[in-house]
Amino acid sequence: MKIIHIIGTLNKAGIQKYILELSRTPELIKYDFQVLCSFKSQDNYKDEYLKNNFTIKYLPFTYLPTHWLPFRLDKLFRNLFKKLYIFRLWFVLVKSDINIVHTHIHCHIVSQILASVLSGKRIIWTIHGEYSLSKITIWLVRILDAILSRIKFHIIADSKPAILSTLPYFIKKLNTDDIIPTGINLELFNQQYDKSLIRRKYNITGDEVLIGSTGRIVWQKGFDQLIKLLVKHTFSKKQIRFLIAGDGSLRNSYIQKIKDLGLVNQISFIGNIKNIPEFLASLDFYIQPSVTEGFPLSVLEAMASGLPVLCSDAGGLKDMIQNGYNGVLYESNNLNSLYSGITDLLSMSKDELFVLGKNASNTVQNNYSIQNSALKYESRYNINKRVKTS
Repeated sequence: MKIIHIIGTLNKAGIQKYILELSRTPELIKYDFQVLCSFKSQDNYKDEYLKNNFTIKYLPFTYLPTHWLPFRLDKLFRNLFKKLYIFRLWFVLVKSDINIVHTHIHCHIVSQILASVLSGKRIIWTIHGEYSLSKITIWLVRILDAILSRIKFHIIADSKPAILSTLPYFIKKLNTDDIIPTGINLELFNQQYDKSLIRRKYNITGDEVLIGSTGRIVWQKGFDQLIKLLVKHTFSKKQIRFLIAGDGSLRNSYIQKIKDLGLVNQISFIGNIKNIPEFLASLDFYIQPSVTEGFPLSVLEAMASGLPVLCSDAGGLKDMIQNGYNGVLYESNNLNSLYSGITDLLSMSKDELFVLGKNASNTVQNNYSIQNSALKYESRYNINKRVKTS
């Protein structure tokens, strides 16, 4: 069976990592995977995909402006190019021998559905976050969802908040088959790592409380909240340091803002790192200040590391975290609530923090392995076989 994943880019991010890990599982390694990128980027994950025998294709929604054409004419061509996406995708799919289109992006979703169905392919749409679709788009998706069988078109989400936020009408028809939580490779977090390497590299002193995070440096992740927090509040009892690993469109602007505000000794954006388990092992706490969210790999990885985690209540985070049991939740986009969450963690005893981290680790070990996700996706990919045998 041949499956093509439609994604934005091949830059390092949660969805890209998740697809790669799924393809390595015993349940799915037998399939022939392709990936179709919808945006031009530096593609710093491309080599990893090629090593895992992915066929990589590009079909951008639009192209970058050209300087040799008059602006208005170039804009007209770019808009026309974008509107013809349904036909361009249909042409690619008709020529291919793939069986399933598995899309992970909401942009041009109606065009993706129609192009897949008209080319005779099955389509699965996995919703990975709380997206804002226009009313006409939701209306068209609802019609297609009602007309097409689940074999032809199946909507899945990584969390209940993600699907209900993106498609509110789903509240009347949601069932457990529509939710496949993200999973991680647990083996990476069952190993021992040197906890001092990261601290030495970034000159973290022994009396500093190191709070870290991993992820794309984009507005959705809410890292600007940490900068605002340090401007508004001080932590008198303990000296804390934020270390944020990852890259994204806002990283350089955040770095400049930190310099302008004189916060370079309190928060650092260190870019992409090769060994995430090693980075997590060096932390005292993990923080996820997201404004909007799905069911993020980064938090699952922190929980698997046995870290006490502090998360906003955005999206699927409130399904992932039981407040006070396996982590601490605070009100998203609320600086006072964020401050209270941090002070609550700082005031806990070592025994209390250990129990919080242990419960987090057990939650992931018992519920969110990559194998669990792979088994559920294999079931969706082979729905034809299940229908025939039932």
